[in-house]
This record gives sequence, structure tokens and C-alpha cells, in this order.
Amino acid sequence: MKKHSKILDILFTVAFPVAVWLLMEVLCLIFKQKHVISTMLDVKTIIRNAGIAAVTAFALSFNLKEGRFDLSLGAQRMAGTIIGGLIAMALGLSGLWLLLFAIAFGFLFGFLTGIAFIGLRVPPMVLGVGMALIWEVVPYLVSGGKGLNLFGVEGMTVLTESWFQILVVVVMAVLVFLLMNYTRLGYETKAVQGSQLIARNSGINIFRHAVECYALAGGLVAIAGVLDVSYTTQMAANLGNTSNGVVTANMFVMILGGYIGERTDSSVGIITAAFTLQIFKYGLSLLELSDPLISVINMLVFIGFLVFQANRHKVSLAKARKARIALAQKFKAERAAA
Repeated sequence: MKKHSKILDILFTVAFPVAVWLLMEVLCLIFKQKHVISTMLDVKTIIRNAGIAAVTAFALSFNLKEGRFDLSLGAQRMAGTIIGGLIAMALGLSGLWLLLFAIAFGFLFGFLTGIAFIGLRVPPMVLGVGMALIWEVVPYLVSGGKGLNLFGVEGMTVLTESWFQILVVVVMAVLVFLLMNYTRLGYETKAVQGSQLIARNSGINIFRHAVECYALAGGLVAIAGVLDVSYTTQMAANLGNTSNGVVTANMFVMILGGYIGERTDSSVGIITAAFTLQIFKYGLSLLELSDPLISVINMLVFIGFLVFQANRHKVSLAKARKARIALAQKFKAERAAA
């Protein structure tokens, strides 16, 4: 891997949201005579949506980077948020306690999903579908099918404050950074990502590690649920495996964040990617495009980025091949001259 100066790494990271903002600013000015960001409401909207996307991407990354796609994360998000919210409301507690209860139940549901994974040994995607159907039923039964409604509930206003949402996302990013770089979990994660077989043969308990990743993902995705319901004030208790769309929609954030994070850190990369894509989506909405069209454009950009990721190494290989050929020709010419 090439070494870059820290200044170049910072510029590379900042270039993504700045470039996208400039692009959308020009398009909005040309077609709608509007600025992408013109009021504090615009800033708060982008911060809130980027925060939700970043935390969800953190949750996805714990398992997906190791080859486990947990399709029950959306159900864990819904179950943790609804049950945590109902308990906090029943006890007359504040929004901070709602967040803590949601995290606790998210950890619990993630932990149980991990236990099921190592116990049943079925493919993660198959397990995820089954566990999603189970976890969707839990908040439905607990809430009597009503879900969670925070409208008019006292003590929940802190959840809507931009400074609180920023604080939550920053704390999560710092914790993920510390976990991935200075703990046993981080060491084991890097080893398992390299080779699960080698990691196991080197003494790593890959089953315990998998359970830890599932539990952490459940807790993180519950935070995203709380940030979401703090704005919408409601979360329905849906059935029929319909809860995971809000999670998989942020896969682009995780993958783009991984690419940006190659020059800095994955935590920084995911947050940068979240803001970049939220500015892009917000600009498209200001152009008054329909939601389905915005989704299509976003997916086309995602596919294009995946194609780039799959082929970007070919340029380096071509340069290396050209250098080897030039060196061989030079060596041949020197031998001929001798």
C-alpha cells in the first residue's frame, strides 16, 4: 500500500463531501435557482439523516465485512427501539433513558441472533430471514400492534436536538475506532477478515467473536432507530419481513466509507460517506425529483462505484506490467550493446 502524507489523506477525505456539494449546488442553481444549504433547517436535516445512515453503516460493517449479512438487523432496530421506548414511557423517564433501553434491547436481540448463528450453523442470510420474522413479532405483541408513538410525550425533546444527535454519532464513531484499533475485538476482526481458517488455527475463538459482532451490531442499529423515531415521532410494528429495507439502504454508505477510510480510518470514512451521500440525496430532492427516481439514481451510482472498486486495481497492474516490460527491454538493449 502506498504511503501518503497526512495532509493528502485529509484532503482526500474532505474532497468527497465538498465535491458532491459543489456539484449539487451548481445543478440546483441552474435548474431551480436554489442553494443546497440555505437555512439551519437544511443543516439539521442533513446532520440527522447522515447520523442515522452512519450509525446503521457501523452496524452493518461488524458482520458484513466478515462475510455475514445479517438480514435481521432491521427487525432488531424496530424491536429495540419500540420496546425500549415503551419501557421508558411507562416509567416516565426521559429520552436519554429511551436511548439506553433501546441500546440494551438491541444488544440483547443481536446477542441472541449470534447465539442462534453459532448454534444452528446455517448460512447467515438464511438465519437472518428467520430471525427477522421472530424479532418483528416481539414488538408487535408487546405494543399490541400499535408500535411506538412519542408525539406529545414529555421529556423526549432532547432526542430531537441537533447537538445531541451529533454527540451520539461522534461518541459511537470514537467507540468503534477504539474497538477496532485498541482492543482484542479489533485484532480478531482483522484476523477473521483475512482468513477465518487461519484465525481459528491461531487460537482465536471465532464463535465467540461472531456473537460479539452480532451483539454490537444490534446495539448500534437500535441507536439508529431512536434517532429516526425522534424525528418521525412514530415507529410502526411491521410484520412480514418488511423491516430491513431501512438498513440495507445504507450499504452504499458502508462500502463508500470503507474506500474513503483506506486513507484515514473506517470510522472517519463512514461518517464522511454518510454526509456525502446525504448531500447528494438532499440535492436531488431540491431538484424536485420523485422518491423512486432518486432511489434509482442512487442505486445506479452505487453500482457504478462497485464496478470501479472491482476494477481499480487494473490500472496499477497495467502500470506495473509496463514498467517490467520497459526494464526488460532496457536490460536486453544493454546486453546487446555489451
